Amino acid sequence: MLFAYLLMCLIYGTTFLGIKLGLNAGFSPFWYAGARFATASLLILLFLLFRRQRFPSRLRDYLEMASVGLCMTGIEFAAVYWAEQFVSSSFTALLAASTPLMVTITTVMVYRKKVPQVEKLGMLLGFVGVALIVWPELAKGMVVTKQWLIGVVIILIAEFFYALGTVQARHVIDRGVSPAVMNGVQMLSGSLFLFILSFWFEPHPLPSTGLTLEAILPLLYMIVFGSLIASSIYYWLVKVTNPLFPATWTYVSPVIAVIVGYLLLGETVHGFTLVGAAVVLAGVFLTNYYTWQKTMGSKQKLTT
Repeated sequence: MLFAYLLMCLIYGTTFLGIKLGLNAGFSPFWYAGARFATASLLILLFLLFRRQRFPSRLRDYLEMASVGLCMTGIEFAAVYWAEQFVSSSFTALLAASTPLMVTITTVMVYRKKVPQVEKLGMLLGFVGVALIVWPELAKGMVVTKQWLIGVVIILIAEFFYALGTVQARHVIDRGVSPAVMNGVQMLSGSLFLFILSFWFEPHPLPSTGLTLEAILPLLYMIVFGSLIASSIYYWLVKVTNPLFPATWTYVSPVIAVIVGYLLLGETVHGFTLVGAAVVLAGVFLTNYYTWQKTMGSKQKLTT
């Protein structure tokens, strides 16, 4: 489970850059996001049909999966893709770090559960750690415009819908729906919403220079790694743990982005970054303390 979680964090941590590269190549945001999720969803569903995977028979399940797709794919990525035209990747990562808190709030509203103090402390540390990591980039100066402010508000609203979709996905999976089926159907419904937005607001969705290698490679990366692999892991983790655990990727991914930047791009690592990374790891451990404890307990039972 730990390996799957880290792999998901690694992939998601690089998707912010993938979004930026695709937009810089000339794709319109809604079409770019729609193409990513439509292609990935069709590949998943065709693979499941080939493997003769059992699909739900009730209309209710499909309506709920479509609702999850609207929240977690449609609204979430319409907001992120559009906003990254005006909001930096680093600040977007900071805003995304509000997701675990929103998942917790939504879970409390739905399940009426109390949040342990250790989880509250962990979420606070995780957010503070992300803020420290991205601080060197933010300190360079942000151009605060009307579009920037709108982008920030839209991202925060979208994170709430993402949290709502995560909690609802757990409901559907608990009724026996396969996480792979969930992933395929929700992405398909979310991509339809994104294409509708593109139809209405983007008269020229493709790059004016044509589909160059610089445009195609980020799209392929987002399809294969971001949607096929990472999203499938996300829903599997929702099934085997809880809605909060996989959502903490928003804390870990900035740490991974810093490591990748240092190793591959020779980027400077600031003191704030190192402190922030340590705080993030502490926050993730505390936020998921009971999940780790339960997992380790299950492993010990299996070995005895």
